[in-house]
Parts: sequence; C-alpha cells; structure tokens
Amino acid sequence: MKKTIAVTTDFSQPATNALDYACEFAKAHHFNILLVHIYTIPANYAGDGMSLVTINDALEADKNRLKEELERVKQKYNADVEFEARMLVGDFVEALNELKKLSDPEMLIMGAEGEYSELWIWGSDWLDALITIDCPILVVPHNSGFRPIKKIAFACDYKNKSLRESATEIKGILSLFNDDFYIVNVNPKPGMPVDETGMAVLKEVFNDREPLFRTVINKRVIVGLAQFVKETNIDLLIVIPHKHDLWYNLFNKSHTKQLAMLNHLPVMAIHEDGKAV
Repeated sequence: MKKTIAVTTDFSQPATNALDYACEFAKAHHFNILLVHIYTIPANYAGDGMSLVTINDALEADKNRLKEELERVKQKYNADVEFEARMLVGDFVEALNELKKLSDPEMLIMGAEGEYSELWIWGSDWLDALITIDCPILVVPHNSGFRPIKKIAFACDYKNKSLRESATEIKGILSLFNDDFYIVNVNPKPGMPVDETGMAVLKEVFNDREPLFRTVINKRVIVGLAQFVKETNIDLLIVIPHKHDLWYNLFNKSHTKQLAMLNHLPVMAIHEDGKAV
C-alpha cells in the first residue's frame, strides 16, 4: 500500500511549483498525494452578516481553485500518482497538526515564498510549522525543479541533545534513497574540537549507510555550508531547526542574502525530538 505525502497550497506560483515537484517525487518513490489548502479566517472578522457573506464567498472561491488545481495535476500525473484534496479552515499550524493526527503523512511539502532574490521569507506561522509539526517538512524553492536525489547532506550540530531521535527519523527518510549521504558540521574557528559523543551517536545510528563525515571551517555558517553544497553537488539538505536557533532565525528577511546562496536547493526540516512542542 502506497504511503502519502501532504502538499500545502495557497495557489501561488511557489505553491504550484512545489506541487509539481511533489508529484515528480511521488512518482519516483511511489507515494500518493494529499493536496491541502488551509483557509484562515481574517483577524479583522467582525462576525456580522456582511463579513459572513464575504467569508463564505472566499471559501467557495478557494474550494473551486482547489478543485481546479487537483484536476490539473490529475491530468498531468494520474497514470503514476493517486490524488486526494482536502480543505481545512482555521489557524495554519493548528490545521497542520490536525492533518498530521488524522492522515499521518510521511512528509509535508511546501513552496518557499518570495521572489528569486528573496527566497524563504516566511511568516511566523510557517516558521512555527517548521519546529512544531511532528513530521518532516520539505521546503521547495520556487525556481527549483525536480531532479533525482543522488546526494544528501545533513547539516549537523553534534551537541544537539536530541541528536539520536532526530537521526533515527532521518534514517527513515534515507530509506528512500541509495546514494551518497554526507554529515557536515561547520566550525567557526580552525582547531575547534569536534564533539566526539555526538559523532559516535551518528556513526551508530547510520552504521549501515557509511555516511561521509565532513567538517567545514567558516565563521559564517551558511556561507561555509553553501560552498560545501556547491562543491559536492548536493541535491537535498537536511536541517533540524530549534526555536530561536541558527536555522530558525535564518528563515527570515534579515538573512535573505545568505539564504540566497542556497536558493536552488530543497531543504528538509526534521523535528528536533519527534514530539510536538
């Protein structure tokens, strides 16, 4: 029985690109697709008759757009992928948590917002989803088309207290692929000691994969990581964002120039400890 990937859409160009990427991914790895649109009631909703009519009209319009998008991908991919669509109403993160409980998808796929020079400028809801949804989340830049994943890099902090739990979840994802797997750690200063305990944990968890351990020396973590990704031709980058850590803080406007160095690359966010925060 095929498992399911959930794909969120707001009908924007980045969301459409992410859906096409997800369909190609599903076709290559034998998944079904659950297409999800979440309608959030506006914060200024007054509750009067006029507002209710406006919201009902917006809901109906979004239902039609969701149906059209479902029909588009069915016509394009139906021979290879099974599709279902679902519309949810409510808070974005709460709706995703409910979706996880009801459907238990193998992963969520989302399109990164912004233009070519301003990728990954996300609102707080999207950022909260990265660290609260107990499910791998694959972020697809809107100029990134699907290509077979042959090289994967895990940007690792060996001092992460939940490293074993996160690595175990990553191992499940890696079961889809049989190609090179790098574990890369960026040290800001030459000569800084590597946390041997964390490395030993990863060697144990990934003992059957023979990962390639790499250390990059660069005081600017993203710059060093981007150089490694480019030189090694990485197809997928895996990160573990925590609240207010490097990765969480980088997914916002103030760090756009750094993130633009990775704007061609799908990034998968793994929940820190496998439990909702």
